[in-house]
Amino acid sequence: MADPVLRTDVPAPGPFSALLGFRYIEVADGVAVVEADPGPEHCNGGGIVHGGFLAAMLDTTTGWAVHDGVAPGVAAPHVQLSVQYVRAAVPGLTLTCRGSAIAVGRRIASAEAEITQSGRVVARAVASHAVLAPTTD
Repeated sequence: MADPVLRTDVPAPGPFSALLGFRYIEVADGVAVVEADPGPEHCNGGGIVHGGFLAAMLDTTTGWAVHDGVAPGVAAPHVQLSVQYVRAAVPGLTLTCRGSAIAVGRRIASAEAEITQSGRVVARAVASHAVLAPTTD
């Protein structure tokens, strides 16, 4: 696996993303790019990358694409994620997930993302997010 790329212009991965080995490559202008190098620990019993790993990558990427479009302090949790698995992902080759915020409104946001490996689409997703104003105590 490649060493993680340390960037100062993107958010640091949270604990779950760090555990999975996600690297945030870009978060700007409603676009997020996340990479990962799956290993054997990310595979199912059949030796291919687990669908849950791919779903987590899609979830993370759509989340950051939407969060780039909301004001600081505004939460935008997922309320729906629909994943389409296109082909098997294999360990040992970098996965790249590119996501875009399609629309970010006052209450709802939508996004889409696609994972590729060696230039081929592995999985894609569409997501909906609730846009929640910060609470005051």
